[in-house]
Amino acid sequence: GSGIYRHVRVVSMGKVHVDQWGTFATTPSVSADSATVLLAIRLANQLGQNTTIAVKSFLMTESGYEVARAESEPMIANEAVVDINQSFVVKNPMLWDVDNPHRYNIVTQVMVDGDVVDVYQTPIGIRTFDFDAQKGFSLNGKPMKILGVCLHHDLGALGAAVNTRAMARQLEIMKEMGCNAIRTSHNPPAPEFLDLCDQMGFIVMDEAFDVWKKKKVKFDYTKDWDENHVRDLEDMVRRVGTFDLLKGKI
Repeated sequence: GSGIYRHVRVVSMGKVHVDQWGTFATTPSVSADSATVLLAIRLANQLGQNTTIAVKSFLMTESGYEVARAESEPMIANEAVVDINQSFVVKNPMLWDVDNPHRYNIVTQVMVDGDVVDVYQTPIGIRTFDFDAQKGFSLNGKPMKILGVCLHHDLGALGAAVNTRAMARQLEIMKEMGCNAIRTSHNPPAPEFLDLCDQMGFIVMDEAFDVWKKKKVKFDYTKDWDENHVRDLEDMVRRVGTFDLLKGKI
């Protein structure tokens, strides 16, 4: 597990752009007839001057059909990072569940003087969940048994380096066993793995830390806990990007 074992990316973007992990989608209201999708967008301006931009977001089905759109025209000061909010109403939404993991995709365009300078995509599943002490877990209002397994980030004899097809094969085997939930190892999983879980119909318990501040071995995360745990946890949550912890909606 030492060294670089995840994909390394070089991202090229315009001077006005959606910030890293800069979108966060939530679904505060969901029913069979209608759903509300909220999109928070964090924008950065490195253009060298204050500027007014156009931000257009399109909510698309998996087949590419436009369901709804939203537009904003914020003014951003030079070298500033600002947050804006957009909302969509989806009629007769196709809900995500473990048997039919339908996902929508939000495509956000950032425009300066009529030119598109950045495009950012945010996949989202519209769904609700609930934990009840008496009735247990329910997904989209229906009781469901969580049949989960623990999967570490390595791939057995293939090692710890990301291999997307090997991860998909693991999950295919889990599906054949009747599994519908995955608990990850206690570190940020590869984004490809979480994407596969969304596509294939797994709910996920995404663990953040192993030892937290309690030391287990000489050179573990406790050495970095005080300085880094807040940012590491915030980055992990932002990278996931599509859930609302407070309202219990996903």
